[in-house]
Amino acid sequence: MKYSKLRIGFFVLGLCSAFAGAACAQNQWMDSILPPDHLLENLPWMDDDGKIDSKGLFDFEDMRGIGQKDLLLIYRQSAPVNELDKPHNQTFNICFYNPDQKKYEKSFQDEGGTVQWIKLFKIPEKSAPILIFQRDDLKGSQVLKGFIYEGGKMKQVLDATAPQVFARFVGMEILCSSKAFPKDEGDAEHILAWDGTKDSFAEPKAATGGLASWSGDSLAQPKVETAPATVASVPKVVKASHPSKNGWWDEPLDAAAASTKLDNELVPDLLKKNQIVVLGQKAKAFFGELQKEKTAAKDINSMKASYYAAVASTLLDMGNKKDASYYLKTALSFQADNPDAAAVKAKLNP
Repeated sequence: MKYSKLRIGFFVLGLCSAFAGAACAQNQWMDSILPPDHLLENLPWMDDDGKIDSKGLFDFEDMRGIGQKDLLLIYRQSAPVNELDKPHNQTFNICFYNPDQKKYEKSFQDEGGTVQWIKLFKIPEKSAPILIFQRDDLKGSQVLKGFIYEGGKMKQVLDATAPQVFARFVGMEILCSSKAFPKDEGDAEHILAWDGTKDSFAEPKAATGGLASWSGDSLAQPKVETAPATVASVPKVVKASHPSKNGWWDEPLDAAAASTKLDNELVPDLLKKNQIVVLGQKAKAFFGELQKEKTAAKDINSMKASYYAAVASTLLDMGNKKDASYYLKTALSFQADNPDAAAVKAKLNP
């Protein structure tokens, strides 16, 4: 449900009187937390049974484990009525209450695509709950994130990306799958649990399958930004090619040749062997290498579209029309006019 700026004004005034416990002006809230020309959106909370429900446009939770209620809300930029249902960015905010100033202050912000659900995950060794949420990344994939208040700020403890993520919370574990909500551990492709030695989520036990595009080598670890390699210190040898460390493309990298090999050889071979995890790792390594070599984004998106189209085509040949439709949609999200995706679409819907 979308609210007008006038109704948001009433929300702000009520919020100040009911929860801040002090007189504060509407303009102060607008300036410190909510930007101009915005729309508040419902908070999609996930309950213990996996059902997603909304408690309203804002909520109060003890995010720091100190017995103090903190403010949670999601907003987006205002848009014409006929564009409200289009993909858009959302900003997720957590605001801590400052008793000295007698007001809430913006303390955490995460921006991205639509937030699909939010959940608080509590573990015995931490007084503060872990905030876990899933959102779209506006590129056809989904992101699973986790944060906990520690050291005076919200610290990230989970960051994983896949074309699609279904998560179920069972006890102290998060069961994940790429196709449907897992019924139990045996139905999960990844099983994530809190690792106290690393102070973050990890995958301590192997599951039956694998999500093809989880980010990070350990699948559930937060991303760590590293400095780019100095190109000048590693000159390319152009007189002869040799196998790369990855093992399936040659160096120096010929992007077009490697993309063709990925789509026409690796995709059908590994999918027919049910090695989707291996395929995802090889594809991710290739696209990561293209980014390191500063390949144009439009060219990378074109090759990603062809890759997902090849996955869809192979799945369709294997009789898996449902998953083929999903991967075709992913292909088109990277390049709407990709010819390989168009061919699969024609084959899928003759």
